[in-house]
Amino acid sequence: MPYHNPIFEPAFALILLALIAAIASISISAYVRRPHDLSNVGGSAVLGPGIRGWYFENLLPFEELCVRWRVAPAFLSYGQLVGSLLVAYCYADGLLFTGGWLLLFCGSLDIIDGRVARRLDGGSARGAFLDSVIDRYADSLAYLGLAAFFRASWVLWAVLFALVGGLMVSYARARAEGLGAQGRVGLLQRPERYVILGFGTIFGALCEHITGPWWSGDHYSLVIVVIVSLAVLVNVTALQRVVSVWQALGDHGRG
Repeated sequence: MPYHNPIFEPAFALILLALIAAIASISISAYVRRPHDLSNVGGSAVLGPGIRGWYFENLLPFEELCVRWRVAPAFLSYGQLVGSLLVAYCYADGLLFTGGWLLLFCGSLDIIDGRVARRLDGGSARGAFLDSVIDRYADSLAYLGLAAFFRASWVLWAVLFALVGGLMVSYARARAEGLGAQGRVGLLQRPERYVILGFGTIFGALCEHITGPWWSGDHYSLVIVVIVSLAVLVNVTALQRVVSVWQALGDHGRG
């Protein structure tokens, strides 16, 4: 994957990186200065209640707009699917910066559609089923795009390992709930995977533009680190769920 970017691009990428960091810093600082009730927000070791609350607050205007216009939650789910196809195309074509933002956009649609459904009609079984199916496609398409991009590199195996791990995380929860148990534990659930992969490819692409003309090592080093980390952590998450469900089913049997 040779580097072909003009020499003026590192300065632009550096400015863009600083702009993103500044906007995020100002927004988070304004958020933490105000009191918030985070009791119903939830969180994880990776994305705590504060980060989730901040993100939900930023999505609220779009949620309100969808409710006011009575946008069907299914329409948002289909938008997530179309967006995920674009993510796969961008990743496969090496447009990692654009693909990263599109991936975060798809993750935002995933959040908004459920919240809009609950506010408009309380949600439905069909809507929940459709949302779950599209989530599986959306979760996989990004990895397929990266697999196409890294097809000539050893990184392909890390991408495929991450893809399998993500599918197993989802399957473990679905199978557990079908057997009457809970399977929601784990380090990297879907929102965490969206955030890590999305921002990882965004900042990885920017770093490539900044260091590319002078860096003689592997290209997209930060992106590769993110993918390998995801491959390991997402399979650890799947193992956590398997162990948790195994223990829960054993307790049910003894009961």
